[in-house]
Amino acid sequence: MYQKAIVTFIDILGFGDAVKQSDADSINRVLDKVQKSTSPLILDEDNKKDDHAEVISFSDSIVRIRKIETKNNQKYPKGMLFQELVSLVQAQGELIDFDIIIRGGVSVGDIYISGGRVFGPGLIQAYELESKYALYPRIIIDPRLIYEHKTGKLLKAKWNRVEDELEIMEKLLRQGDDGMWFINYVEALEDELDEHEMYRIFLRRHREVILAGAQKHSQLNSILSKFVWMANYHNQVIFNLDDDTCESIDLDKDDFIITSKEIPALQYLKP
Repeated sequence: MYQKAIVTFIDILGFGDAVKQSDADSINRVLDKVQKSTSPLILDEDNKKDDHAEVISFSDSIVRIRKIETKNNQKYPKGMLFQELVSLVQAQGELIDFDIIIRGGVSVGDIYISGGRVFGPGLIQAYELESKYALYPRIIIDPRLIYEHKTGKLLKAKWNRVEDELEIMEKLLRQGDDGMWFINYVEALEDELDEHEMYRIFLRRHREVILAGAQKHSQLNSILSKFVWMANYHNQVIFNLDDDTCESIDLDKDDFIITSKEIPALQYLKP
């Protein structure tokens, strides 16, 4: 029978080209890294199937399913949506270190999962968010999921007011120019990493991955446009870092900004 769940559909960008250019062992290593980064860390085997996300992978896609009508969550909701957002922030940040860029969609709906078989309206909606609306290397959030968090009881933590939890989640999300909310992993990782220095290392690595991908393309095309979007997002986060943060992680903004000289397709009207 169907169960209601938060469903996240994730796609590895550039996987088709990687398959054509790499051997099977290399591809398997990529898939292993994605599987590990997107799978939950289980500390309590008794709660494994009740409170943690279940993960299924096939080809270049990952499906995360977090059931929200479990006995535990109905008795004492722990903030399922917040937990999923944090997990996705951490996954995107970790995968950047492996030169892996992902895109995805997060929705809520009915789903069936058993014996490796998964289907349902919730999966279709998450897939369509990723394939039709995400467009760029971002994980977008179904507006209906935000609405259900505001109006229901099973997506937020029992001890939080809706307003307070939305304020917390706002630090994990960013609204794009198209009105879609997406995982704001570059900014949110500042609070998720254990040490300040690690955030500077991540920002440096993020910059390197964008430049390496963009500089393979001399003319604007569908692939380069994705790296231009990433570069602009990266720059926005750097621009918005306050002086205290820059000082605490020993970061000079000029060294981390991506310029139009490095990516000619990235142009700003102000010099």
